Order: sequence, then structure tokens, then C-alpha cells
Amino acid sequence: MSENSSRGTESEAERESAPSLRGVWALGFVVVALVALVAVPAYFDRGVAEEQARISDVLEPAARLSSNLRLLKARQFARMEGFLASEERAFRDPYNAAIAEEDSVLSALRVLAGELDVDVFERVARLTAASIDWRFVNQRVFDMGVDPDARDRVVEGYEELQRATLELDRAILAQMVEGRRMVANAQRRKRDMTLALALAALVSTLLLARVASRYRGLLVERERRRVDAVRARREIDALLEATGDGVLGLDLDGRCTSLNRAGAQLLGYTEREIVGRDVHETLFAVNAAGRPVPRDASPVVTAITQGWALESGDEATLLRRRGIAFPARWSLRPMVDGAELRGAVLTFTDMTEIREKEEALRRAIQQREDVVSVVSHDLRNPLGVALAAADLLLDLPLDEPQRRRQAEIIRRSGKRMQRLIEDLLDVARIEAGALVVRPSQEELGPILAEACDLYRDQAEARSISLSVQARGTEVRARVDRDRIMQALSNLLDNAVRLTPEGGSVSVSAVEEADRVLMSVTDTGPGIAAEDVERLFERFAQGGDRDGGAAGLGLTIVRGVAAAHAGEVIVDSALGRGSVFTLRLPKSGPPVGEEGWAASSRT
Repeated sequence: MSENSSRGTESEAERESAPSLRGVWALGFVVVALVALVAVPAYFDRGVAEEQARISDVLEPAARLSSNLRLLKARQFARMEGFLASEERAFRDPYNAAIAEEDSVLSALRVLAGELDVDVFERVARLTAASIDWRFVNQRVFDMGVDPDARDRVVEGYEELQRATLELDRAILAQMVEGRRMVANAQRRKRDMTLALALAALVSTLLLARVASRYRGLLVERERRRVDAVRARREIDALLEATGDGVLGLDLDGRCTSLNRAGAQLLGYTEREIVGRDVHETLFAVNAAGRPVPRDASPVVTAITQGWALESGDEATLLRRRGIAFPARWSLRPMVDGAELRGAVLTFTDMTEIREKEEALRRAIQQREDVVSVVSHDLRNPLGVALAAADLLLDLPLDEPQRRRQAEIIRRSGKRMQRLIEDLLDVARIEAGALVVRPSQEELGPILAEACDLYRDQAEARSISLSVQARGTEVRARVDRDRIMQALSNLLDNAVRLTPEGGSVSVSAVEEADRVLMSVTDTGPGIAAEDVERLFERFAQGGDRDGGAAGLGLTIVRGVAAAHAGEVIVDSALGRGSVFTLRLPKSGPPVGEEGWAASSRT
């Protein structure tokens, strides 16, 4: 089987190498053809350009000079005829001017003739010699006067010059015709060569395409297998990356082999860091109670080696990097290749947010039940009293003092219900961070005295001493008078109500640097240390409920303090009374926070 495989591999290599070699030759031929397509036209273009330059720069200027020369000779002949007819010396100067122009034209013509063939050069030389001879004849006529043979000599010389000039024009024209013919022939050859090279390039391209097609046919199967493998791998990777759950691959020894992106974010490891780590030591070394779990007692390790499926409990936890535990729900499934167990896959989800939402839901339900309890208990009692008094007023013929007494009962019950509703509204504002305060500069002594006056009758009825310490009379601060009265009233209500008969309650205000401290001190039973932490929660009380409290007063006190950028301090212990202190800045809430109670500070 190995020999057959080897021979098959060699045969496949030979099939691949043969078209590859032919492809190299075809590619080389295409390259040569393309280079020729560029070089051959360039070669012909260069020859055409040189010939066209020769025509435009030499032959055409030479033809123009030859024509000008003929005109100059005609002008000179006209001057000579004028002189022969009249013997006026005035014709000599224009004749000499024409001679000067002729010399310039002949000079330029001789320069151009040096770049033409020998025939043109010789004709220019003969024309120059004939011109010089004719000038000599004309000069003698001007110097010695007109004789009977003078006109004949002038005319003969002129006719000879005309014949020489005409022959020069024909020679130049013949060369121009030959040059244009050469240009046309070169352009035709360039066109023919370009067409031939294009056909050769096309043939070689077709040959190359055929070789490429054959070569591609040999690679199709291999490429198909590779594409199938890559597609399958990408689909798996896409699924792993798209899921919000962590996916951890494990081998049969419980070692991590792979980790998707969501899992890396949940655990704090990169895939490179977690590969090779023991899953028990990494994720399951500690149980939900925080106690270490031996590896040989780990159900996860057992499930991996046995190929079992396993689900986590409701209180399960996993370990993040650095051993930080977090609530999680996980599932372990065996990874099977055909009939062979290859390892396991652990999927897990961070339950922290879900647990927090469940806890928030439980708290919301509890708060709703508390509100219902308050409404059903603390509102029902005064409402029942008010209804009973109203029934007495309607059903019995009472005298005026009795009617006023029942009306006062209804009034007190209504105020009690109104106060409870207002407290509920204030607590809602505090928790929403929207408790309004409008601070102004106030003297705290009168505020303390007014708060004590509200509870003086209640204190005297129970023989409780209620006093304002004198050192608070000069203290001033920027506060909301009504809100401070509300907070002090809640503190005094608790103090007078919970202090035993014969006890004492006092209020005071002192300055401390840039703050003021308003305290309510009582000789009541005190508060246990474990109750202090939850004392300011809604409906919380330090002991058994009594009919005079709904458990909202201290929540409002803390909200009022927070709205002033201050705090509430509690100093209490069982058996030695309590001191509640409002510690507020003298200048009031900071700029930008004035007027609102920030729930984050409460």
C-alpha cells in the first residue's frame, strides 16, 4: 500500500511538472512577444521620426531657399534690365541689396546641402559658381557701361542660373518624394510587424491558457479538499466567536486545548495562556463555599475521562485569573470522533449580572411588600379612627364639645395619614436623586428651638426633659430651613418616642472648621451594632414595630443630609442611649449640586 501510494505521488508530481514546464515556455514566449510588440514599433517609429525630421528640418527649408533664390535672381535681372535700358546709376544700389540677400540664402543653402546627398550638394556648388560668374558680368556692365553685347551676356547668364536653380529644385523635390516614400514604407512595415507580433502573442497566450487550464485541472481536487477543510474550520470558528458563552476545549487528561474569545474575556486568559493548563486547577479548584476541592474528588475530571455529560448546579462558581471566583452556569459534553473519545467541551456563562438582577428583583418585591404593609398597617389605623369618629358625628346627637372632640380626632388622623404619604413621597424623591433643597443663610438656634417646641407637649406627657443646649444659639449656616426642620423632627420623634419616662432628650449645634454639627441626644435604650448598618434603609427599625413609626424617618434624615452635601453620624450602643448628628458644610451644597439630593451619596 505504501509503494502504491509512493508511485501515485510520483505520478502526480510528474503530471504537475510537465504542464508546469510547458507553462514556463509558453510564458517566456508571451514575454518575448510582448517585449517585441514594444521594441519593434519603437524601432520603426525612431526611423520614421528621423526621416520626417530630415524632411521638415532640411529638405523643406532647402526647397524654400531654392525658391527664394530664384526670386532674388529675377529681382537682380530686373534691376539689370532697368540699367541696360536707361544706364541710370540708381539701379545699382537695389541690385547690390539683392546680391546681399542672395549671399545669405546661398550660405544657408550650402549648410543644408551638407546634410543631403552628393547630387544636391554638387548642384548647389554649380549654382553658386554660376551666380558668381553672372555677378562678375553684371559688375563689369555697371563699371564700364553698356556696350552692344552687354545685354546678351546678361541674359545668357540669367538663363543659365534659372536652369541651375530649376535643377536644384527638382533634385530637392526628388529627395523629398523619396523621403516620404521611405516613411510610408516604414509605417507599413511597422504595421505588418505589429500585427504579426500581436498574433504571435495571442497564440502564445492561448497556449499558456491551455497549459494553465490543464494545470488547474490537476489542482482542482486538492483545492476542493482544502476549501472544504477551511470552510468547516471557519464555520466552527464563527460559531465559537459568535456565541456569548465561553467554550473551552479539553483533552482526556483534563488539559485545556482551545478557548474562544468570549471565554477569554470571561476568564481573563488568552488562548495561548490557557492552553496546556489543568482545567480543575484553573477553574474548579474551589467550590461555591470557598473550600478547596482535591483533583481526585473533582466530578469534572471524572466526567472527562469517562465521557459523561455534566451540568452545574444553581450555585456553581468558576475561577477567573488570579483565583477570583464568579457565579457561573456551565455544561460539560464529551467530544467524540466517530467512536473514539477525544476529550470534552466545557461551555460556561457568567451569571453575575443575572444574579444581580434576581437580587434586585427580590429587593423590589420586598420593597413592594413593605409599601403594601405600611399602607395596610400605618394608614389603616388612622383611617379606621377617622371613619369611626365620622360615624359618631353622623349617627349620634352629640353636643358641641363632643362634636369638636370627634372632629379633632378626624383632623389628627388625617394629618397622620398626610405625614405618612409625604414621607413616602420624600423617600421616593431621595431614591431618585431628586430631593429639592433651597438653602439660605440661617441661624440654627431658632430652628432647634422651634423643632423642640413641636414635641414639648409629647415629652412633658411622658416626663421627658427636652432641651436646647445654649452653645448652638450663635451658629449660622447656609441650609434649607424647612428640610432641616423635617430632619430634626424625625430625629426628635424617634428620640421622644423611644426614650423611657423620666429620661432626657437634648439638641445642639456646634461649629467644626468649615462644617456645622446638629445633634439629637437621648437616653433611650440604644441601638445594637448589627442594626446600625441597616438603620437608614426604608421601613427599617431597631426593634419591634410600634404604632407610631413607619420606618421612613431616618431614610429622610439621610436624604436631607446628602442633599446638603453632608452626612448623618450615629453614635449608639445598647443601654447607653443614642446620638444622631447631622454634619453639614457651613457654605451649603457645592455649586452645580445645589438643590438636589444625589442618590449615589445616600
